[in-house]
Amino acid sequence: MTKHKTLNSLDSRKQIGNLGERIAANYFLARGCEILEMNFENKFGYRVGELDLVARDLKNNEIIFAEVKTRQKGTSHSESPELAITRAKYRKLSKIISAYLRKNNLLGCDYRLDAIAIELDMKTRKANLRHLKCIYY
Repeated sequence: MTKHKTLNSLDSRKQIGNLGERIAANYFLARGCEILEMNFENKFGYRVGELDLVARDLKNNEIIFAEVKTRQKGTSHSESPELAITRAKYRKLSKIISAYLRKNNLLGCDYRLDAIAIELDMKTRKANLRHLKCIYY
C-alpha cells in the first residue's frame, strides 16, 4: 500500500511540475520570447541533467535557460520554491547549459540562467509566478 501511495505522489508531483513548466512557457511567450526547447536532456554520453525551458528573447537575441520550481500553496516550501535550487543543482545546470550551447553551436551567444518560482493555489486555480533573472552561486 505504501508503494502505491508513493507512486501516486510522484505522479502528482510530476503533473504539478509539468503544469508549472507550461505556465512558465506561456509567461515567456507573453513577453516576446520564442520557446526553443522544453525538458532538454543531454542524450549523448553521460546524462548531466535536464533544462526545464530554453527560450530566446527576440528583442536582444539572448538565450534564457529557465529552471522552473512549482509548489502547491499550503505545502512545505510552497512560499519559496526557488530555494530548491541548491548549489549542487546550479552546478548541474551550468554543465547542461554548456552541453546545450555546444550541441547547438551557440558558444558565442549571450545567455543567462533564470529561476521561475510558481506557487499554485488549487482552490482558486490561480498561480503566483516570480521570475528571478540571472541566478548564480
